[in-house]
Amino acid sequence: MAPRPLIIDTDPGKDDAVAILSALGVPDALDVRMMTAAQGNVALEKTAANILRLCELAGRVDIAVHAGCPRPILQPSNAAPHVHGDDGLGGAGLPMPAMALSQGHAVPAIVDAIRTSSRPVTIAGLAPLTNIAMALVMAPDIVGNIERIAVMGGSFSGGNITPFASYNLHSDPHAARIVFECGAPVTMVGLDVTRKTMPSPQWLAALRATGSAAGVFVADLWSNPTLCFNDACVIGYLLEPSLFRVERTPVEIEINDPVEIGRTRRSPSGRPVDTVMDVDVPAFFDLMRRTLCATGAEQEVLEADGAEGSRPAVARRATV
Repeated sequence: MAPRPLIIDTDPGKDDAVAILSALGVPDALDVRMMTAAQGNVALEKTAANILRLCELAGRVDIAVHAGCPRPILQPSNAAPHVHGDDGLGGAGLPMPAMALSQGHAVPAIVDAIRTSSRPVTIAGLAPLTNIAMALVMAPDIVGNIERIAVMGGSFSGGNITPFASYNLHSDPHAARIVFECGAPVTMVGLDVTRKTMPSPQWLAALRATGSAAGVFVADLWSNPTLCFNDACVIGYLLEPSLFRVERTPVEIEINDPVEIGRTRRSPSGRPVDTVMDVDVPAFFDLMRRTLCATGAEQEVLEADGAEGSRPAVARRATV
């Protein structure tokens, strides 16, 4: 099967870094056409630089990277350096990138990439959804060539930035409303499932033992575990949806109430979306090991390791 065309819109962010490295590790499954930088966990100039740094770490300097909108549609920016560090990557010490950003703003680049693709494109929305929403407003015709928009955000069980809302949707709720109601298939990968994906010290030690550049980097990021593998759940879902339990339900995003703004709720007036509610946790972390450590020698270490969730039948290739 040909790899799935994928655009990643992201604001790295430690968990974004895991998602990016995971996606870049399986080119036979995911054809990452471009990545676009959004403001979010840190300011736009830092998120854009972080994408470039991660591309270089993964040896994928061929990926087009475009900087996007520097702020939400209506709200002020809401960075989270207390979670992700001042640079967004927890002070991980990656050198500043040698590769340059691609010419042109992210929004028209998204539009052009989708319009010109010979196959429907999947979008992984790992950040506040400003860039994706603006592309849909600028060119609503692109909906016809979008296979799916998989969004990391939302929650039916309480937020992580307010008692009601998840960070990404709270940061630009108006953009989220545009995306959820655009007419393309939408999957909400929210806190209901991502809160179950805190890596264990044993898993991180096994990852470090592979010697993989990506694996060691991720283990270093979680030396002080402050969050789950939130954004990586989107990539896991796109690679192996059978690991996840999904409910089809109408979802409405609050944009008026200043207290509950960004909240996702089940509502008959909302548009039906696929909401991810549960995950096979050992199998998910097995998938993450395989995607982060994709070379033969590193796989041998992983397959010999007795850590949780080994599944030899799919040990060497993630499937779409």
